[in-house]
Amino acid sequence: MLPPGYATHRRAGTLLLAASIPLLLWQAVPANQLVISSPTFLAAHSMMEVFAIIVAALVFFTGHGVQETERSIRAMALGYAFLAVALFDTLHFLSYAGMPDLISPNSPHKAIVFWLCGRFAAGIGLLAYVLLPESPATRFQANRYGWAVLLLVLVALSVWLLASPQVVPAMYVIGEGLTGLKVALEWGVFGFYLAVAALLFVRRPRITHCDFESLMLALLLMAVGELFFTVYVHVSSTANLLGHTYKVFAYYFLYRAIYAEAVSRPFRQMRHMLGHDDLTGLPNRTAFNDELKLAMARSRQDAPSAVLLLDLDHFQNVNDTLGHEQGDLLLMAVAQRIRASLPTAAFLARFSGDEFVILLENASADEARQVGESLLRAMASEFDVGSDRLEISASIGIVTCPTDGESASILMRYADLALHRAKLAGRNCLVTFSRDLSEEIQRRVLLEGRLKHALARNEFRLHYQPKLEILSGRLMGWEALLRWQSFELGAVSPEEFIPVAEQSGLILPIGDWVLREACRQLRIWQEQGLAAGTMAVNLSTRQFRQKDLAEEIGSILADAGLAPGDLELEITESSIMDNLSSASTVLGELQRQGIRIAVDDFGTGYSSLSYLKTFPIHCLKIDRSFIRDIPGDDNDTAIVRTIIALASSLGLTVVAEGVETDAQLAYLRANHCDQVQGYLFSRPMPPDECIRLMQQPGRRRAAA
Repeated sequence: MLPPGYATHRRAGTLLLAASIPLLLWQAVPANQLVISSPTFLAAHSMMEVFAIIVAALVFFTGHGVQETERSIRAMALGYAFLAVALFDTLHFLSYAGMPDLISPNSPHKAIVFWLCGRFAAGIGLLAYVLLPESPATRFQANRYGWAVLLLVLVALSVWLLASPQVVPAMYVIGEGLTGLKVALEWGVFGFYLAVAALLFVRRPRITHCDFESLMLALLLMAVGELFFTVYVHVSSTANLLGHTYKVFAYYFLYRAIYAEAVSRPFRQMRHMLGHDDLTGLPNRTAFNDELKLAMARSRQDAPSAVLLLDLDHFQNVNDTLGHEQGDLLLMAVAQRIRASLPTAAFLARFSGDEFVILLENASADEARQVGESLLRAMASEFDVGSDRLEISASIGIVTCPTDGESASILMRYADLALHRAKLAGRNCLVTFSRDLSEEIQRRVLLEGRLKHALARNEFRLHYQPKLEILSGRLMGWEALLRWQSFELGAVSPEEFIPVAEQSGLILPIGDWVLREACRQLRIWQEQGLAAGTMAVNLSTRQFRQKDLAEEIGSILADAGLAPGDLELEITESSIMDNLSSASTVLGELQRQGIRIAVDDFGTGYSSLSYLKTFPIHCLKIDRSFIRDIPGDDNDTAIVRTIIALASSLGLTVVAEGVETDAQLAYLRANHCDQVQGYLFSRPMPPDECIRLMQQPGRRRAAA
């Protein structure tokens, strides 16, 4: 990012260079040089020299005053040179005729000697700055005190010149003007500065940590300024004053190039760090939110803006299997591919871990959808990440403003909902926000608000559905199913409130209550002498991620007085695959306690069958979506038959969910399914009805 006013200053410097040509031609004629009164000239000269001395001192402090870890050889050499410039310029203006005599009588010759010393010192310093590398100066132990040694040498030289300025050949003869030596030396300085400027241009790719264009302008202005000192006749003439004026402007640009750049750079870096992501270099969430607010202020119905929220599918698997370093490399590669696939004017940011967000101004929903589809196509190609070739897809949610929302927070909430809907639709797709989703949000907010108080109000109940052995019809156990009877909303379906509880985090206290209540109920049945079998309880993904899950469940079993084998935890495939390393640890701890593990909704999630032999799994539950159309659907019958065979070969129990017809039961029995549950036998019931069912000797048997 360029500093404020950068272009204005560059234009001003260019105009000064252009103006130097007519000014030089004008002052080259002695008759055109106006003589200024000595007091006026001395005052103007003193102010300009004081400014130049301050700038030289600031350049010195830039090279020497920064932390040693940031100090470079180049900046240190320039700083030391400008320490000499500051000293020589100070002695130059103190040696001017009209100032109090300094050691020896002041004269134009004496002032010119220190002037030329300062000019050559500046040229040598700038030459070193251009030629030396940007290497740390910490390796040179003498750099900490080198400036003091240099200052002592300069002071000794200056005292000698102050005491005996006549040792230097005459530079100015009163009544005659400049000597040939002085003019030749000024031309030498002019050529020196031009040569340094040429080197600066050639080596510009290597010149860092400075404002290159300001430094170039400083060198050129210093060079043309020297030409005015080759033509003046009287010391207090307009030609001399113009030369000093150009020196002032040159030092101003030197100040901008070196000192101002060094001072402002950390703040610009800090602003960049605050607004950009360290890993990908993209703008971060904060920068995106600022940009979105500006875009929304400019958006109109006839010139809308669109936001695309992109999330990588199953990115956690990359971190778990290949490590976070490969995951970071993949994120960088994804960021580059997204950037290359977007229109030039699009604003891309990394929103969070594996989420990216794109802002398209003056883009309709259809145009945003086209961009989203091109992104999905771009993501279809493999990524070369080190020695690996990885495939990863993405899901995208799209919103537009002002149509979908008039505040940034609402718009991003809608984008997140559209993204969530894309995930539910199977991933690797995009969904555009609609009013239906808006109503869903309102309903979700309402449910979340009521869920927060549902436990305290005792609004939850557990119903239990029996699991039966197919061959014997014997009751093998129960599955605890959560029901919510809200005082305000009435009966709310689990399919509606469980996802809200999961996303809000409320599933943790609710899940803990379910575990305790289910274990308590099983213990009551056992104390009543009922053959209740095991109790199965569903664990949410958030519950399964808890590091102290095994310890917590052990405590619950102890409080209820149950044996570990009395409890069966049902976990979905996606929960296991969400974090393989964590799943391995938790499942291992649960196995050591003797708790049974069942994979719920088997076949509907992200399947990697290797986990069946890697992890301590005891049971597979065939999802009801595969049972519904058997035996009429050939695909479903093949899937069910395969799952049963797989479970049998691995020594796992297999349970069919959602059995509702005798034909389904007959097919499952013929293919040696172990257990069933469903409305054919019993719906989920409250505890009292469960007791009556267990006490009925003639209840329907699965084997019948």
